Amino acid sequence: MSVTTSKQRCFLRRATSAVCAAVIVALSPVYAGAAEPVYELNIPSTDLGDALRAFGTVSDTQILFAPDLVHGRRSVALRGKLSITQAMDQLLSNTELTYRRTASNVILITQAKKVDQPRLAQIVAPPVGPPVATPADFGIVEEVIVTAGKRAENIQDVPASVLVVTQSALERATVRDFDDIVKVAPSVTITKTSQPGNNSINIRGIGTYAYSIATEPSVAVVIDDVPQAFQAAAFAALVDVQQIEVLRGPQNTLFGKSASAGVINITTQPPTDEFTARVDAMATDDGEQRYAGTVSGPISDTLKFRLAANASDYRGNVRNLATGNWLNGQRDTTLRGKLVWTPTEDWTVTLSPYYTETDASCCAGAEYFVSPGSTTGGAATGPGRIPMSEFLAGITPGPDNRRLRMDVDAQGDAEDYGAGLKIVRRFGDFTLASITSYDRYELIDRQDTDSTDIDFSVYQPISPPGGSANGGFFEINSTTQEFRLTSPEQRLRYVAGAFFSDTRSRRYFVRGSNTLDDYNVAEAPSRTPPNLPTTNSTTYARYLSTARATNYALFGQGNYGLTDSLDLLVGLRLNREEIEYTFYDLGNDLTFGSPKCSNTSPSGLRIQTCNHDTSVTGRLGFQYRFTPDIMTFVTYSRGYKGLAYDLTSTLTTRSLVGGVPLADAIAANQPVPPETVDSYEIGFKGSFFDQRLIWNMTAFHMIFAGFQAQSRDQTLNQNLLNSIGKVTSEGVETEIAARFGNFTVNGGGAYNRAVMQDFPNAGCFPRQTAAEGCVGGVQDLSGKPLFNVPKWNLNANLQYDIPLGDSAWNAFVTAGCRWQTEVVFNLLQDPDSVQGDYGIANLAAGLRSERWKLTGFVNNVFDKSYALTMGRSANINVPAGGNAINWKPGRDSARYFGLRASFNF
Repeated sequence: MSVTTSKQRCFLRRATSAVCAAVIVALSPVYAGAAEPVYELNIPSTDLGDALRAFGTVSDTQILFAPDLVHGRRSVALRGKLSITQAMDQLLSNTELTYRRTASNVILITQAKKVDQPRLAQIVAPPVGPPVATPADFGIVEEVIVTAGKRAENIQDVPASVLVVTQSALERATVRDFDDIVKVAPSVTITKTSQPGNNSINIRGIGTYAYSIATEPSVAVVIDDVPQAFQAAAFAALVDVQQIEVLRGPQNTLFGKSASAGVINITTQPPTDEFTARVDAMATDDGEQRYAGTVSGPISDTLKFRLAANASDYRGNVRNLATGNWLNGQRDTTLRGKLVWTPTEDWTVTLSPYYTETDASCCAGAEYFVSPGSTTGGAATGPGRIPMSEFLAGITPGPDNRRLRMDVDAQGDAEDYGAGLKIVRRFGDFTLASITSYDRYELIDRQDTDSTDIDFSVYQPISPPGGSANGGFFEINSTTQEFRLTSPEQRLRYVAGAFFSDTRSRRYFVRGSNTLDDYNVAEAPSRTPPNLPTTNSTTYARYLSTARATNYALFGQGNYGLTDSLDLLVGLRLNREEIEYTFYDLGNDLTFGSPKCSNTSPSGLRIQTCNHDTSVTGRLGFQYRFTPDIMTFVTYSRGYKGLAYDLTSTLTTRSLVGGVPLADAIAANQPVPPETVDSYEIGFKGSFFDQRLIWNMTAFHMIFAGFQAQSRDQTLNQNLLNSIGKVTSEGVETEIAARFGNFTVNGGGAYNRAVMQDFPNAGCFPRQTAAEGCVGGVQDLSGKPLFNVPKWNLNANLQYDIPLGDSAWNAFVTAGCRWQTEVVFNLLQDPDSVQGDYGIANLAAGLRSERWKLTGFVNNVFDKSYALTMGRSANINVPAGGNAINWKPGRDSARYFGLRASFNF
């Protein structure tokens, strides 16, 4: 694999930046006055709602309407070549309905009489539940129905920073897995670590990266009203998705204490009133294949169903020369169903079972740079030292290296299954909903800790045959129950309810031989396990931890119309949490928290293993409408994330610190205090130029106290969960959409400055010197940025539709771009963990007809390489003044081509 020269990299950077700039500049309204495309139609006379959905699919247009508007109405037949205008005129003929088209070609069905636009949601939105499932243009952020406030609302009426991405938008941006959301949501970043269970989701730079099962995330993931108890469960293929809402900033009032930074709310497609089916297939030239199918329709007059299945396989982008396998890939199998029973007009019962199996080879790093003369194994000098020619055989470290040698392939095999049950009862204009869920998630993981394929027993007889690895399993069981009352659309509009959740977690972990077995423990003096054969002298560990978290909450949020233009916004949540843990140090035959709530450590030091806390979170603000098309809002939100336990292998470390075993000292300082946030937002949402341009913008300032973050303590040689005194995140987010003729442009951007304001006693990064700020094993990180937070993050997407005369086919061309500034991947500010700014450009073109859609695409047109994460290689000894760095390349960090086809029955 050739190494790109600095001149070539400079050219590629400038070329990518130029493409990004061109697409972003195109966001200004420029009229493209092409003729309106026509479509070959063959839609029989049927239920009007089904006819509108069918036409929306053929024309790739989002059509929004309330079920009550079309209930009991029949459509005329649509046959022949018709434009959107002609088709809509025919479909709504002989009805009391009319329609209008927004700047992004969203079609809104309303009563023929004039309506009050600021309250448009009460007409186009169904009383409860998600919006109608039809494709939409990429990046639609205007006049889309969302459930961000746990009620159906027009997004332009929601006084909060919310980004919405619809099904067709995800397709055009090649968003296939959860990781890909960063392509379309500039405020979202995902931090990859050693294995899937430790990955973190960040919004506005805020997220929790922790190894412990008893540490909550900062970003909640909700799928069809069901919260995901373990964040790792979200990292799978996105199947049968209708839309994704990214709610930025604290959302604790409505979504609970795991939403201190935001929520990613995913809605899947609902069942249809008539039988439909669809199949999709995709393949790329770099080893990715995907196949999906859905069937949907009525079982009886009162019962409808939908079943979606997906099978996907991506080989990965790093080759393990020792095993011959590709790593950092993923294989997903998903089944997702829905049954909707409506025995009467006032009752709706929805059962949503699901099953997902994910086999991932995440997360393996290749060597980016290694100084000549470096070794591995044992110490820097002496017996056991192994030269580069052996442990890097066939590998040339460099910025394009995608080869490694490990005798253990990375493994993260997960199974996730469960169901949600939603029962809705309407009492006049009020709606009462009961939402029950059960979820079980299991993950088996294993990673190579010596990062080589060396048989260390040849060099060190005490070592196991082969080398060392770590891993085990996670088991998470979660049950939730929510009751929710929704008021009608009136001067006082509110949502109120009660919530209960019970989450039980188990983690079994071994750091031992390649097969995760014990070895030579009995031979170690004083029952102290020997060091593993890694350069960083990692010690043997084996433990089983269990944790339980129970939550009870009452919540309410509403708007009160002080005048016709001014609303008061108020929200409040009272939350009671009860947490507990047990920790069995199996290697040392010691326990913490057993019997239940035991408060004595193995050394006799007093500890706490059962705790509780009560928190009050809320929201206060105002919303003002200057005109029916322009709204502004200002809000204050109080957020909270609960107490945490640091249940990792640190609790197996019996070495003395200040005369006390380190494990006991850490346990005595637990739980880690809760994290709180005060968030201030001001924003506006507007429609301009006769609704040809939609522009939304929000400025925010968030202050976190007791911010929970994981980092490596080089003095103790342990990963510790820190409570940072003060962290701030401030910036601006914007979304824009414009449509003129057949030309559509959508985009978004974020400026974000997330800083550790008060962190004077942080650990040092590896080999940090006094000149670099490390004094006595600590450094002052006050004023330094959080990790993996680009200051600028932009994306844009352009589409041009091309009518093909009288043909049954129409053509389209899309171009997309995303660009971000540099980030540091290490909380401790290691300069070897910095990824510079980069941009990725994508192109696609295709044809579509009433039933077929064919697309060819090329992603990363300019072949720009970038890292998901990078840092120093702990398993390599470097000479004085030397260095060793490894990196994990991103999925789209090399150019690749693909074809996608779909067929509707």
